[in-house]
Amino acid sequence: MILANSDVSDVPEPNDQPIRPIASERLERNDIIHNIKTLLEQHDDPADHLQKYLDEVEERIVEEGRSQLETVDRAEIRTIIEKHPFFKNPNNYHIRQITIMKYLKKKGVDISIPDMDLLVDEIIVSIEGVKKRGYGQYSRVK
Repeated sequence: MILANSDVSDVPEPNDQPIRPIASERLERNDIIHNIKTLLEQHDDPADHLQKYLDEVEERIVEEGRSQLETVDRAEIRTIIEKHPFFKNPNNYHIRQITIMKYLKKKGVDISIPDMDLLVDEIIVSIEGVKKRGYGQYSRVK
């Protein structure tokens, strides 16, 4: 915002600095909002610049989600799942994936990572004797 008594030389020129996604590892909401506001102030018709910036931010968000999922220790999650009472002493009834996800959360596993449910599904199916009965339902053969 330009104040009435401010010097005109303080106003940035439209193409002084290209706005790039933040260099830090994680994108912060406040930084993104600030960059969008800066784009809107700098350009008369910011649609192209804004679209380019949003595409870059979206790409970074997808990359962060992938990198978080790759850092998950599958062997540790598998051992935690195998310690669940259902897998220690299986019965004729099925267990739901949501129950296992709650158990993992209780044991300290971060289940807020995008696509964590798909990873857990893959791990459960890979356990010996486990059959998938339906979407999110598993049974273990004794």
